[in-house]
Amino acid sequence: MSILLRPLLGTLVACFLAAPFVTAHDEEGLPSDVPFRNLTEMHFLKSGDPLVDWNSRRTWTSNDGRTLSGKILANENDRVQLQLENGSTVAIPLERLSEDDRRFASEWLAISEYFNLGYEASRNLQGTIEAGIFDGAFAKAGKVHETRNFRFECDADLHQEVVKDFSRLFEATYAAVAANPLGLAIAKPAGGKFLVRLFATKSGYYGAGGSEDAAGIYLIKDRVMLVPLESLGLTPGSNGYRKTQDFDPRTLIHETTHALTHQWLAQAPMWFVEGFAEYISAIPYENGRLDLNRHPEGLADLASKKFGGDASRFSLSRPVEFARIGHRSFMGEPEPAEQPIVLPRIEPFRISLVSPEKGAATKSEPEASETAPQPASPSSTPMEAPKPGMLIPGIDTSGIVPRPSSDGRDVVVRYVSSMTLIHHLVSSGQTDALRRYLFAFARFEWDLATYLNRFESSYKEHRESVESQIREFDAELKTFNAAAESYNEAVRRYNRGETTAVPELPKEPSIPTALEVPEILANPRSSEELSRTRFLEEALGNFLQVPDSLSVSLLK
Repeated sequence: MSILLRPLLGTLVACFLAAPFVTAHDEEGLPSDVPFRNLTEMHFLKSGDPLVDWNSRRTWTSNDGRTLSGKILANENDRVQLQLENGSTVAIPLERLSEDDRRFASEWLAISEYFNLGYEASRNLQGTIEAGIFDGAFAKAGKVHETRNFRFECDADLHQEVVKDFSRLFEATYAAVAANPLGLAIAKPAGGKFLVRLFATKSGYYGAGGSEDAAGIYLIKDRVMLVPLESLGLTPGSNGYRKTQDFDPRTLIHETTHALTHQWLAQAPMWFVEGFAEYISAIPYENGRLDLNRHPEGLADLASKKFGGDASRFSLSRPVEFARIGHRSFMGEPEPAEQPIVLPRIEPFRISLVSPEKGAATKSEPEASETAPQPASPSSTPMEAPKPGMLIPGIDTSGIVPRPSSDGRDVVVRYVSSMTLIHHLVSSGQTDALRRYLFAFARFEWDLATYLNRFESSYKEHRESVESQIREFDAELKTFNAAAESYNEAVRRYNRGETTAVPELPKEPSIPTALEVPEILANPRSSEELSRTRFLEEALGNFLQVPDSLSVSLLK
């Protein structure tokens, strides 16, 4: 007598995580505000100094092995524009360059958004910086005027001589930022020129979003500077506006510096963003010239003004205290603590089968063999799905105790302290180190976003593979169960003597081997490795030699 087979129970069709990840980017790649977003790797990263690793001067090689020495000026429209040693320029299609050079050109393009990779100190730094303003650059009168790099839109008519005079301030600031030895790239303004909106009245200025506490303001979202004419020393007269008084240009230089380094506002530590703007604004300005020779004097004077008198009477912040805080904390506002990024460790998903409990058999059917396979189940308890925000770099305010706010004096101290630290680093010969520090921070942001993007892509791909394996095994089980039903019917007929042919047992399906888990899922980075705060705490000491405390005496 033959025994009946019980159909095998189906697999547990479930993915190894209960829910999809919350992503920190769009479906087509990294967030638009992530630096170097078009790069997946940095093949030419060696020293950590972008001006060295992606220097614009290079020997280029064609597909057929010919070489050409030149400085890359641009990479656009599938061509690289090179300046040859004799000063002439040539445009070469990327397809004619070697694979190595094409890769370099791609990386150069991404890095050059943040650094002037063709910077040459000997050609940029001089004792004074004077704006290049030429006759014929302005309309004789009107509400719109343009210089080489700026567009001025006013709600009142201005004569060209008036605009020519104050526009030197903006163009000189442009030249100063471009000449700074850090080699930061000038931002690319929308429309080709930096927009400055001028207002005849304070009410118009305030109505457009201007600050009552500042002589001018840069609106980051709109990428526009707002300036009341009064802040430029202009007053209305019978023949239009004219300059009747001197004005303190430092706030306008500060805000213009923000506009010129727009791409860095979200990609550099807050102490550098504000400290660098203060540092540039402290260069003494007079009659269209910035006097670099008097920069230390200007720094000390600005510090004294910030503190309302003798700056030496005030203590500055320690670098370790302000170098790691975010925008809100820096500005004296409550700020949520950083939300840790916790990535789950993925274990191999093993399919197994279990026999049904005894007593569960249907009537008149014998129990299944003790060796019957078991229903598929995870090898361990399924992992909890990540909570919203777990994979999003940055801040999640849910359940986080905010850092306390501080008063206005603390904010002023941080401004002066940041400016003092930048001056100390530059004057002590750490300009290259500061550049590497800034690049490392931007690269951290790029690497963080790239890593999380890879993690999620690997997760989705691995989950799909596991679910495909489950579906295939389910299909095999269904086939086996159908064969088992046919076999059982044949057994019944055989046992009743209706046939002499001995039924052939169907072959049970083999349990598939667990799929190998990709390394990035099996051993993800820890929350400490993914922490921006921790990076800032360590980077200061890893890249820079900073004093334990600061003093305004360092400005002299």
